[in-house]
Order: sequence, then C-alpha cells, then structure tokens
Amino acid sequence: MEVLKDSVLIVGGGPVGLSLSLVLAKYKISSVIVEERLEPTALNESRAITWMPRGIEFLSWLGIEQDFLNKGVIRYYHQFESAKQILLTWSFKEIKSPYSYSLQIPQHTTEVILEEKARATGLVDIRRGHKVTKVEQHSNQVVVSIAHDNQVYDLCAPWGVGCDGTKSKVREGLNIKKHWRDYGTYSAVADFEMDCDLDKELSNIVLDPKRPYGFFYFAPGCWRLIYRINEGEDRKDVASKEFALKLLKEKLPNSDVHRFLWVSSFRLGQGQSETYQIGRWLLAGDSAHAMGPSAGAGMMVGILGAWRLGWRLALTMKNHPQSLLLLQDYSHEQHAAANEIQDNNAMIFKNMSMRNPIIAAGRSFLMRNVLSKVDEIGKIALEKEALLRQSLPVSSATDRHIPSGWIEQKRARDWILGQRVPYIVNQLDFNPLTLTGLGYTIFSIGKSYKKKEEELFQQLLNSLKIPMDAKLVLLDKSSLYRVDDTKFTFVVVRPDQHIISILRKE
Repeated sequence: MEVLKDSVLIVGGGPVGLSLSLVLAKYKISSVIVEERLEPTALNESRAITWMPRGIEFLSWLGIEQDFLNKGVIRYYHQFESAKQILLTWSFKEIKSPYSYSLQIPQHTTEVILEEKARATGLVDIRRGHKVTKVEQHSNQVVVSIAHDNQVYDLCAPWGVGCDGTKSKVREGLNIKKHWRDYGTYSAVADFEMDCDLDKELSNIVLDPKRPYGFFYFAPGCWRLIYRINEGEDRKDVASKEFALKLLKEKLPNSDVHRFLWVSSFRLGQGQSETYQIGRWLLAGDSAHAMGPSAGAGMMVGILGAWRLGWRLALTMKNHPQSLLLLQDYSHEQHAAANEIQDNNAMIFKNMSMRNPIIAAGRSFLMRNVLSKVDEIGKIALEKEALLRQSLPVSSATDRHIPSGWIEQKRARDWILGQRVPYIVNQLDFNPLTLTGLGYTIFSIGKSYKKKEEELFQQLLNSLKIPMDAKLVLLDKSSLYRVDDTKFTFVVVRPDQHIISILRKE
C-alpha cells in the first residue's frame, strides 16, 4: 500500500479536480490526482466551454487568467429571438465585476492549461491512466484500489475528494444517493469550424417552439449549434453529423463550413447528491451536483465549490481545531448553492422543452414588451447567471461569531452577508482579488478614525476563534467601499472572499 501522509487524494483530473489541486497548492498543500483518462478531453469535443465572470475572477486569484484570455474568445451579449424577430438583448458590460464578459474556451484547452499550472507548482502529482476500482475509508484515512498497467495497487491518504463526474465511482463506492430532476426531452450540441455572418460577441438563442436552437462562438473560427431533439425523433439520427449539417444550412444558409468537429446529445436533467461528505471523503463538481448543460453553470459552480473547499482542506491538513466543522459547512453551503443554480437552470430547460405555440407567443410578447424595456431586469439576470449575486446560507456557520457588544448586520450597502466581497468599478484603492492568504480578513468599512478603528480591530481579533490575518484592511476615508461615516463597521471575510460577518459598534 502506498501511503500519502501529507497530501490530499483527488479522484478525477477534469477542470474541478485540477482547480482544487491549484487552490491547495496556493496554500502549500500537496495533492495526488488519479485520473482514468490517458489524455485531457479530446480537442474536437468542446464540452464545457464557458467561464463566467466569477470563474474568471477565480483564475485571476490564482494568477493565471491571462493564459485563458490568450486562448479564449469573449462574449458580451445574450440575444433572445423568436422565429421572426429579436425579443431582447442583455449585455454583460454593466455587471459588477472586473470581467464584464464571459470567456469561451474548449474544455480541452481548459484542462491543458490547468494541468500545466498544477504540475508547475511542484505540489501536484497527476497520475493518468489510473482507474479507481474500490473506495473505502477508516477512522484516520481514505483508501482506494487503483488499476494501472494490468496491476492493482492501494493508495491511502488523510483526506479524499471525488471530482470524477456525473457517474462518480467515489459517490457510488460510498453509497451516497443521488436525486435526479428530469425535464422530459433531449438536446444536442454540434460544433463546426466555419465562417458565417453572426456576431461573434453575441449568443443567439431562438425560442422557436417547433425546435429551439442557438449559436455560440467558442474558439477562433469555431461555432457551437445547440438544438432540441423533438418527441418521436430518433435520438441517434438527430444527434448525427448529417442532421447537424442539414439543420445548420437551414438556419444559416450563407455559412461556409470548413470542418465538422463533434456532435453529442444529452438528456435535459440535473442530479443532486444527498450529501457532499461522508467521513473523510468529500464530493465536488458533477460528482456532487450534476448540472444539465446551461451557460457553463455546471463547471462554474463546481470550480467555485473547489475554491470554497480548498481553504477548508488546507486548514484541516494544518490541524486547525475548527476545521472538521468548517468541512461540514462546505457540504451544507455548496449544496444550497448548487440547488439555487439548478432552480435557475430549470427555467431554461422548461423553455427549451416548450412546444405549445400559444404559450410560446405569450412568452415572446412578455420578453419583447416588458423584459426588454427594463434594463435592471437584464442586469440582475446576467449577474445571477455570472454567479455574482449568489448568497451562501451562513447563518449557522461554524465561523460566524458575534462578539459581545457588537451588532450584526445582514447588509451594509454592497456588502451582503453570505456573498463575495463586492467589486466597485474604478475604485483603485482596493481590489478584492488581491486577498490570497489562508487567514480571514477584517475590513473597516464604516466611520473613519484610524486610532479607534485599530483599537476595535484588536478587540475583534482577540474575540474571534478563526484563523485571522493580523492586519486590518484600512480603506481610504473617501473609498466607495466605505458605507457609513457615523458608525464603526467591520466585515469579516473568508479566504474564498465570502462575507461571514458584518459587525457594527454603536
């Protein structure tokens, strides 16, 4: 048996497993990734292509966003159409993020970059062609049996994380039940290298009840076509090269196809594991919450979950006294976060499933004559899609503490309990993405009086039982991050930049 004394075992070397290894490496924790595939996702199989602004912020936090920006293409707009006219167009340009766009990049490229960065840390051992055949655990370690080169060996580690996808061997081996939501239809995606007259910075979604479809530019010279497989159609025939090319020519007669790349069909459905933790095993990504393909939600929720899990595992490996309870909070909070996105996806899937032309006409009227007239609706919708408005349920979290003499607030202007630190455009005195330590951070965002602020900070520092950064973030008096000039207000922020407490001193 091979024993890993100081490393986390990660089963699955896709985007989520690789991202988790990079988070751990940032905190100087080593990991071993075992991956059944010999190579990354095939280049022609684009699969998960979308990085939303929150995901790009994660890449920035790791210091590798430029590697992705150099390889990807940018999209600024969502456009919804009926079979006859444009219904509404939403723009990413007004959202509250330093990255006011989405980034399209094939999953192959994502995995290649992440793997290269992980290996470069010197803290990540990636073993390709190693297939997990058995999963178990003991009181102080997890154990897997692995088949490799016609041999089987056992590997044990203090902690293990299953990042091995929808058909997770880890989840199956731990007998964790998965609940499935089904939306009663299949869809297909087909990718082409081609020239056409569509706007590359815009996604086109045509809500035609006869067959909804859409186009996305996802890599230099490459386009994705997504469409519904209708009831009664043969799934194999409709998800074929011949059908996809025929549909493409029907919808874009002036397109010039250079090369057909890939086509695949999938059931519109979503899965949710009953728990994300059993003992020393945890689940992340599709192993925990399988998302139907929708605007990159599955990969983004999984990767942000890896960020939320990584610092907790790092504290656990460093034997912090509250770390076991923090891991339980991960399971609870990430479960709620995934449920929220799946509820949002459900509305999209129901629209894709809609076949009644009368109901579809009513939907088109609402979108064109109501939703398109209110800019704030589009901004809120895109910020939700970009995961900028997601609030974690932290009211009962282990690290939430209200010291005696302090009053907790749920919100202080843009600072919202359970959400990430806000990003304020053109505010140069502070950038949330510069927070990279393993300790929690305290911000003074209320009344500005340096001597008193530092005195109150020391009181907080002494009363909180979580690993704290010993330095107060003292914002400039005129900073837009300041919310009040009459009360002293402090915010406690986790290593993943979520706000765990907003405390006011009368």
